Parts: sequence; C-alpha cells; structure tokens
Amino acid sequence: MGVFDAFWLATTLRLSTPLIFASSGELLAERTGILNIGLEGFMLAGAFFGFLGTYLTGSFMMGVVFAVVAGVVFAAAMAFLSIRLRADQIVVGIGINILALGLTSFAFREVFSGPQVLLDRPAPWRWPYLADIPGVGEALFAQPGWVYFALVVVVVIWFVLQRTAWGLSMRATGELPEAADTAGSSVFRNRWVATLVAGGLAGAGGSFLSIELGVFIEGMTNGRGYLALAAVIFGRWRAPGVLLACLLFGGADALQLRLQAEATVPLEVWLVLALIGPAYLIVGRRSLRSHHPGTLAAIGCVAALGAVLAAVQPQFTLPAQLWRTLPFVLTIVVLAGFIGRSWMPSTLAIPYSREADT
Repeated sequence: MGVFDAFWLATTLRLSTPLIFASSGELLAERTGILNIGLEGFMLAGAFFGFLGTYLTGSFMMGVVFAVVAGVVFAAAMAFLSIRLRADQIVVGIGINILALGLTSFAFREVFSGPQVLLDRPAPWRWPYLADIPGVGEALFAQPGWVYFALVVVVVIWFVLQRTAWGLSMRATGELPEAADTAGSSVFRNRWVATLVAGGLAGAGGSFLSIELGVFIEGMTNGRGYLALAAVIFGRWRAPGVLLACLLFGGADALQLRLQAEATVPLEVWLVLALIGPAYLIVGRRSLRSHHPGTLAAIGCVAALGAVLAAVQPQFTLPAQLWRTLPFVLTIVVLAGFIGRSWMPSTLAIPYSREADT
C-alpha cells in the first residue's frame, strides 16, 4: 500500500541483511559479557577485504572468505585487549573503529589508485514457482543468497544459545562467570570464541555491502555497526527480537530512500506514526502501570500527532538529509531507554579476572 509496496519490502530485506549478520554475532558475544563497540570496524574491514578478495580471485565466495577472515582478525585484536589484558571494552572498540576506517581507506587508495573499480554483482537466488507469486514473489523469493543465509544464521544462533549445553555455558559466562568457571566452563575461552564469531559474522555482513553493490566506498558501513548494537538492545538480547529489530531498522532505511523521491509526505507515514506507540505497548505485553508516566505521555502525544496529520494530510515534504537520519533517530530512541535494562547480561562490558575472586 502506497510506499509500503513490494519494492519497499525487497529493499527492507536487503538493507536488513548486513545488520542481521552483525547483530547475530554480537548477540552471542554480549550474552558472554563482551560489548563489541568495534562492530562498525569489523563490518568495514569485511566490506573492504570482501571487495578485494572478489577482485583478486574473481569469486564471490572467496570474497566472503576474505571478509570473514578480516573480521576475525580485527575481533582477535579486540579479544586480546579486552579479555586477555582486561582493557576497557568501549575504549578498545572505539579504537578498532578508528583503525579500521584509517586502514581500509589507506589500503583502498593504495591498491585501487586508478579509476573506480566496479565488480559484477552476484545474481539473485530465484526460487522456482515461489518467485512467480504475484505481488510479493519477487520481493521474498528472488533475493541475493546472503539474505537467506542471514536468516539461517539467526536460527542457528537462537538454537545454540537456547537449546544446547554449550549455549547454556555461554549464557552463564555473561550472567555468572564465577559459577561457570567453578562448573568447569572456561570463561576466557567462551568469550574469545564469541568475540571471534561476532567478528566473522560482522565481516560477512560488511562483505554484503561491497560485493552486492559491486563497489567499495570509504566508510561505506555508514554507522550500520552501531545500528546492529542497537538491534541487540532493542531485541532484548533474544534472537527473535534481534531479527525483528534488524527488520525494523532495515525498513526505516528503505523507507527513507523512498521518501526522498516523494513530493509530499505520504498518508501511510502519518498512520505509522499514529500506530507505532500503541503497537509497542501491545508487543511489549506489559501493563500500563509498568510504564513510566512520562513514557505513556510521550506515546500518547506522538499517536495524537500522527492521527491529526493523517486526517489533515498536510502537503509538504522534508529535506532528503532529514530522511536519512530516520534509522538513527530510532537508534537514539532505543538507547535513550525506551527498552528496559532488565534483560541485559549482568556482566556485560565487565572484565573477568580469576585473581579478583581469590
């Protein structure tokens, strides 16, 4: 309907894919107590080395391998400093981001010093019969292979965390590391593995950006690593919630691309603005008394504003630069406390030391 058509749906899935990869790995890392602020750097490294690998070998698959290895290498640096040396995880993550931006920019200019290099884009996976469904067939069943693999990754992460003994050990590492250590589970090993997996998946997500577009642009991740971090918070550290959060951010990104070409703000946007607050209350499954009065007042004001604008339908548009901020506005809302802290792993971003307990 209107801007929320099959093209918007297809774009949402594509723009959500790198977020799904990165946030799935970050979910695993945060459940062990590691906060990867360097996720943006992991993705940017994956974007460049995935592009470089594809350029050198002519193989999309080898490009992804290059990207995963690059993400793991950067994650190993993060793990060594924050787990082995017990450095502040936030400071280390910021340093990783700065290093990745400088290193990829320098390497790109050195390797590709001539005209802009363009690569052939991989063909989408077209599902027989399903892609021919009118309306949504092309949007859902004629996507790049990354899209479907990202969904598999989410399911695997969910299964590992919730249905395996190793997943229980990983969760215990983030909640009660001393108890996990006493039970024979290595806290350091679990955090190392989770951080390396997060780096590899973030690298794969970054490779989607460059390989799927067929071009590398300096700083092309454009804050997606931070969006992936916010998706983990918005998803309450649960795989299904993280997936929905990624789709929400991807949908907002796809929407801002559509709205830049619109002469006026469509009616559907005002309707979404009116319904987003009540939808949050319904999905959250919490009573009205459990919410802060200020939160309820803000939701009511936004819903009323959206209803009024939907009824009036003012004929104006907003600058494209403002629409581009839409995914990040959602991030700010999430990080400002719209989602409670009761689901956060108790030792998130806190270094573990056996010596401290003796």
